Amino acid sequence: MTEIMISDLSARSIFLELVADGKDLGSATGFVVIYNEKPYLITNWHVLTGKHPDTHDLINGYYPDEIVIYHHFKNRLGAWLKHVETLEDLSGNPRWIEHPRGSQVDVVALPLQIIPQIDNAIQLYPLDLSLANTNLRIEPAMTVSIIGYPFGLNSGRWPIWKTGHIATDPDLDFEGRPAFLIDATTRPGMSGSPVVARMWGGFMNKAGSYIMATTPVTRFLGVYSGTIYDTSEIGRVWRPQVIDEILNNI
Repeated sequence: MTEIMISDLSARSIFLELVADGKDLGSATGFVVIYNEKPYLITNWHVLTGKHPDTHDLINGYYPDEIVIYHHFKNRLGAWLKHVETLEDLSGNPRWIEHPRGSQVDVVALPLQIIPQIDNAIQLYPLDLSLANTNLRIEPAMTVSIIGYPFGLNSGRWPIWKTGHIATDPDLDFEGRPAFLIDATTRPGMSGSPVVARMWGGFMNKAGSYIMATTPVTRFLGVYSGTIYDTSEIGRVWRPQVIDEILNNI
């Protein structure tokens, strides 16, 4: 039997469906991180609120009240389990955790509820946030990968890797926010995707030295949140630091 090779990062992105009163509102992307031994779903503020992060206008005419998360089945790689998370607590308050700057940073963390009867069936593949510290130099025009679900497309719930290029100096804030821009042909459904730079064979480290490598070198660059204008192919990536700032806000 031919061995099937699957990238470790392909298991990190998770397919999401948004629901309001049983009505399907569309799909998005997210990924899991572990903080203080608890799992959190990372995605965009506009995904869970259903609102534009700057104007707060409704995007699809409805407020989502549930999110369907396609988790991996334990010991059955390539099979998925649909798990529903409510977006409000019993008092009607949002369950997600926002950045201290609120919707100005279009990233949130949703605590995953513990369901004893299905926990043993789920295998989480959390993204290692220390990948943000990989000693790989990042500059404009470098190739990046956005790992998500354009138009909800997937390969058996495996994500699709879209390629783009860094469009602004990544250490400079765009419009005064902790984000930089990429030039990529992305599509609806990719909001919340992790963005990475991955190099093979050799790479330049942060000090400017060229390093030979026998295995791929990966640096986590942040969370994709969509294009800055509907007709633009320029999209925003929120730096990894915003995840730390959100989780430290718990």
